[in-house]
Amino acid sequence: MTRAFALEGTKFSEGEKAIEDLFFSKEDQRLMSKLLQKVKEQSDLADRHAAEGAKAAELSALKQIVGKYDLPKDVLEKLIKWKHVHY
Repeated sequence: MTRAFALEGTKFSEGEKAIEDLFFSKEDQRLMSKLLQKVKEQSDLADRHAAEGAKAAELSALKQIVGKYDLPKDVLEKLIKWKHVHY
């Protein structure tokens, strides 16, 4: 019986470790996303011509995917912004 309790204790702390690892992975992802957004904004300010070209390329690629739905331009821009925040 002592062994079963010891094993459960081990599983519990492994579970806690997994939860902790998941939390910090999500937190790292959130912080890296914010950092990437900041770098992108600074890059866009430094080279507006390249930023406009990249934006046009992203918009064109997105239109190829969702073009048949005839979405308004503001919705397309929101999708691109979502992509930059989450991926």
